[in-house]
Amino acid sequence: MTRYANTQVMCAVCASVSEQRTLQCVTSFERPDLDGRPSEMARSTMDTWVERCPSCGYCAASLAKAHPSAREVVPSEAYRARLHHPEAPVLLNQFLCLALLHDAEGLARDSAAVRTHAAWVADDAGLEALARRCRSEAADLLLNAPPLKHWEDREDPDWRGWRGVRLVDVLRRSGRGEEALREVDRVRQVGASSLVKQLLAFESAAIARGDTGRHTVDEGLGLPLPLERRPTDDPLLQYLVDNYRRLLTDTEEKAARMETFNTEEGPRWATDQPEILALLTEGKAGLGRALERRLLADHPDKVVINRCSKCGALARTAKARQCRVCPHTWRETPR
Repeated sequence: MTRYANTQVMCAVCASVSEQRTLQCVTSFERPDLDGRPSEMARSTMDTWVERCPSCGYCAASLAKAHPSAREVVPSEAYRARLHHPEAPVLLNQFLCLALLHDAEGLARDSAAVRTHAAWVADDAGLEALARRCRSEAADLLLNAPPLKHWEDREDPDWRGWRGVRLVDVLRRSGRGEEALREVDRVRQVGASSLVKQLLAFESAAIARGDTGRHTVDEGLGLPLPLERRPTDDPLLQYLVDNYRRLLTDTEEKAARMETFNTEEGPRWATDQPEILALLTEGKAGLGRALERRLLADHPDKVVINRCSKCGALARTAKARQCRVCPHTWRETPR
């Protein structure tokens, strides 16, 4: 679901008031591209990521807040030329104007981020050379920025190294394959999760075949759907998740949704977290049996394992009165 609102905003640079379309909420159901571009519906909201004052041309994530250098940069010749560049989409120009403001403040990573956003606009417009240039400028900024741990912006240890994957992808899509491969080696040396190692292997293979196109995280992992949306592949486990999710711990729910992906060493669970791997020692079927025992022991008054008395198959819900496998019904049984 995506919701917008039109709001009156006062420009922090020139004090003029204008109506701006702002994003109130958005939902994305799939994993992003390898350079970080979000999936739909979020990927179609880029026009709300930067606001432009129609009076003075100030571009910012919020016009109500002035960048420290805005009053010097906005009237500058370079800024005005970029703002009104005739051969680029308006939104791309706005992102690059914001990048100039970040440049003036020495915010290399912020500038790289909005230059990458500009590349996405160029992608949508079919401007391949311009997209490549925006990505290349973003890559230069990131390569020369003070080093950060690649996983600082991710709490999930299963995605340690994700920041590095994004830089590799920006380099690859800029046509800078050799530098991308050096970054692959660096991320591996710094430390990367199994998921990220697989993405790095995917990037390396793409570089080897000269591929500079767009790819998603799911492509890199060989997954047709995001992990959290895939079925559990075990009837008992699926029944417990569908009917008693509220009684599961976060770790149990993650284990129930966990999938495998292919690596050079063969299939493996898509996690490095020992507490999740411990639950999956006997696979999804073993996890289902273990959860059944725990839930019945901990919540005997709440949990019902509703099986058909004829064939033993699980019903869809705890209150169902018809078997999904055989014709048997037990509708006369009190609920």
